[in-house]
Amino acid sequence: MMTEIPDEAALALEFDVFARRAGLDIPADRRAGVFAGFKDLRRMLALLRQPRTAADEPAGTYSILSVTRGL
Repeated sequence: MMTEIPDEAALALEFDVFARRAGLDIPADRRAGVFAGFKDLRRMLALLRQPRTAADEPAGTYSILSVTRGL
């Protein structure tokens, strides 16, 4: 019978596999910080490929009044 790997253990395993594939040698004293960053990126991954409206991207929007202000 196979037991389920807890989420934290599964993430740690995924992190180790990715680091090994990339050829990274992460010092033991920095592993916790790098792993915390990996978990944050992994959590945000679900948000990356979502449909967005113009309100979600305010830097890519403009007002016709501000564009024509100098005319």
